[in-house]
Amino acid sequence: MNFSKNLDFFLSELLFRNVTPPFVPTIDGVEDTSNFEAEFTSEAPVLTPQHQSLNETEQEAFQGFDWIAKWED
Repeated sequence: MNFSKNLDFFLSELLFRNVTPPFVPTIDGVEDTSNFEAEFTSEAPVLTPQHQSLNETEQEAFQGFDWIAKWED
């Protein structure tokens, strides 16, 4: 087999999940953070900034778009 055929075979095996991953974490529930370093789980969350109006230059990037999000305030 040449390289591209081997690659196609490998990628199709990945696509259909026929390849065993090298590491499968154990999870004890939806809030289990034991697989993350304490350095990250102990950080205070940084919230997304409040929505602000775009300036004229930023608005130009969306010229021609007609969909508008309905933000909850």
